[in-house]
Amino acid sequence: MQTLVDLIKKCFSLHQSKVAVRIYDNMWTYNDLQDLSNKISSFLLESGIKKGDRVVVMMNKSIYLYAAIIGIMQAGGVYVPLDTRTPSTGLARTVEDIVPFYVLIDRHSIGHYQECEKLLNNQFRAVYLDNNGYNSYEKIDFKEKSMKDMKNFPSLSSEDLASILYTSGSTGVPKGAMITHRNLFNIVNYTIQTFGYGPGEVGSTLNANGFDMALAEMLMILCSGGTLGVYPEEILFPRDILELTYRYGITKMFLLPSTLSSLVDSDLIQPKLLGKLRDVHLGGESIPVNVLTKMMSLLPQARFHNSYGPTETTFYTALHTFSRPLIVKEKLFPIGFTIADNRFILDRTEFPDVQNKGELLIAGPQVGAGYWNDPERTKNAFGVTEKGERYYRTGDIASFNPQVGYFIHGRKDHQIKFMGYRIELGEIEHILSLLPLVKENVVIPVYVKDKIEELRLIYSGDGDCHKEIRKHLSKYLPCYMIPKSMIYTESLPKNQNHKMDRALIKEMYGGKKVAFAETYFREHRQERFSQIDWNPIIKWSPA
Repeated sequence: MQTLVDLIKKCFSLHQSKVAVRIYDNMWTYNDLQDLSNKISSFLLESGIKKGDRVVVMMNKSIYLYAAIIGIMQAGGVYVPLDTRTPSTGLARTVEDIVPFYVLIDRHSIGHYQECEKLLNNQFRAVYLDNNGYNSYEKIDFKEKSMKDMKNFPSLSSEDLASILYTSGSTGVPKGAMITHRNLFNIVNYTIQTFGYGPGEVGSTLNANGFDMALAEMLMILCSGGTLGVYPEEILFPRDILELTYRYGITKMFLLPSTLSSLVDSDLIQPKLLGKLRDVHLGGESIPVNVLTKMMSLLPQARFHNSYGPTETTFYTALHTFSRPLIVKEKLFPIGFTIADNRFILDRTEFPDVQNKGELLIAGPQVGAGYWNDPERTKNAFGVTEKGERYYRTGDIASFNPQVGYFIHGRKDHQIKFMGYRIELGEIEHILSLLPLVKENVVIPVYVKDKIEELRLIYSGDGDCHKEIRKHLSKYLPCYMIPKSMIYTESLPKNQNHKMDRALIKEMYGGKKVAFAETYFREHRQERFSQIDWNPIIKWSPA
């Protein structure tokens, strides 16, 4: 069976002179990308990398990032992306868990990595990938090394690991979902064939590195001969996103519904700005009905798809293409039917009295290899069917409708999707339990019109200590996992088993407006803006 690297090599050979990556007005061809990625592969092989060795990547979006991803996989390594927005303590914990062969960094992430180095006592090697190097780190000489210096790449099998993608974990330690070449090849090949990816198509890069959709949108384009339109990290506002989308002539998008909402809410969308857009895949969180309705009316030429699938099953395993006019059944959008030889199983063991509902299990070629360095959680979440297929327990409660496919009705545990990220509320609670000032705590999602508006913390302990809590959490968790509002109470209600009564806590505090809501997100956003070097940003408006 073919691997992802086979797709990439074929693309390199067929589209040498075509533009592969575009950042503003800077463009690199497939020949340029192949040259850079081959040199990275050669460097890793000469350094002694073996098949299955992990390479952590802490970089901003650039030609070097995309060359690194390909170069790592070509050399038989495992690509492990880390989001540098995560606090250094959390980054160091993940780096220590993964035991990387190398850590690849650039000028944007060097400060974060240096903080990690201090926490890890400099026990891992780093390579600096950028135009201007730092003397204290190894560098790849891209100018002097020629294609003649390339070693033969190792042969890969479809079951070899290609990537490890970290997701939130309830024990306070994120879970590393192991993705194989077979997993990636299956969904990438399906998407390219089904949605007409190829030369002339231009894909967006609006998702943050470390998020599985960022890898998805990159691979679909670069494995098919299209052009990747890069949205650098400084592109934050709807106006800038829309202008760059128009400038690049974007035809394919993988979007979070929250990103789509911000574009619609800006009232800046004009049909001519997105006139070339043909396919929009939405996933990662629930889709607001009013947002999708307005977007579909503004862009009659575009197809909108609800793409469902946990990280553990490689991007998406079910698809529903929205019809015109938009039809909403059961106050929910369906996730549709399974695709690419995957299949769903409804386990009704825990729901014997509920008609047509059960926990959703996914079986098929996109089910990953388990969790890195965590056999216990792998055993609990993964299994093998009677037919010998590997399956994954999603924890989602689902039902089936023969006309439109499957619906998701919520979670059987305390995991949620918020701002596109899958979050284990237990992870936040575990981190907070390490703070002596807090005796007990529960984190709940606050819903407004069936959409999670914020995370809220209810806690007991040594009095009101919001500032101390926020400071403590910010050491370990990214900003989107820190509760926006906090409520102190002398004690939390218990159920008959003397456990915290989460249902009652949600009823008591879930809809209550909090006058002293924390301003963490606003402060964090202002801090991020102050750190941006605005000089290289090209100010541009569409004609």
